[in-house]
Amino acid sequence: MDDLTPLRYFRAAYELGTFSAAARACDVRQPSVSAAIARLEGRYNGPLFQRSRDGLTPTALGHELYQQAGGVLAQVSQLEARLKGHTIQRVRVCCAPDVFMAPFEAGLARIRRAVPRAQFQFTDDPAQADLHFAADDCLPRGCGFYPLWQDKYGVGLHKGHPLVANAEITMADLIGEALISRPYCPGADLFMSRLTQLDGATGLSVAASAIHDAQLMDLVAAGLGVALMPISHGDAHRDVVLREVAGVDPVTRMVGVGYRKTGFAGDMARHFLSRDTLLGAASPISA
Repeated sequence: MDDLTPLRYFRAAYELGTFSAAARACDVRQPSVSAAIARLEGRYNGPLFQRSRDGLTPTALGHELYQQAGGVLAQVSQLEARLKGHTIQRVRVCCAPDVFMAPFEAGLARIRRAVPRAQFQFTDDPAQADLHFAADDCLPRGCGFYPLWQDKYGVGLHKGHPLVANAEITMADLIGEALISRPYCPGADLFMSRLTQLDGATGLSVAASAIHDAQLMDLVAAGLGVALMPISHGDAHRDVVLREVAGVDPVTRMVGVGYRKTGFAGDMARHFLSRDTLLGAASPISA
């Protein structure tokens, strides 16, 4: 219940002793907590905290509000838990076209165990999604983000391509090769720009353009060309082999789960993560 949000922020500030700690616990920015406390102080005609360098010291009014609000919030939480247990909770998910779903399946299963009536609704509109499976530079502005793994870019080749036998691949080896482009991937664009800057190379000739990486892998496997893609894609198709390119500054991306800055989406992101992953990513990044 959104009307109780200021009380939740107040309780966190009371228990944790600073607005910044309360903001982290509530997964919001500090100004949101400060503004909520100011509204409560205006409503109840007095300060709730004394501010100092050492943190927050509750006033008599603050102590009384905390005692009264605790019971109210507990009752509301119990009510919400009972109601949510009887209603379908739709979790809107957007999976970026340059990311495969397989690494995220365990996290979706964790959400289902935590929220048995969760219903996943996939969308290709990032602005509408609660959760995003994507690289951090492909998220809508303002999303939270838990990083999961880092990728390095290389070249995808058909397993029968002559270059597979090379100990290393250089830009000179790739000149004249047909390229399957990935216009939806900023990492591939950056990697291409670095490749084409080497030795005055003019770049690869584009033979096809994919709309997502599952299609990209099939096109490479069909022998239609090579593709610039994350090295981690090497296990995604048995007929595609990934090789790094020597002599070029590496391009990397950070992949993880992003989430809309709402209480619901934040809860789903935390359910998604395993306990060990959550501890390792205790400070989510804001995109």
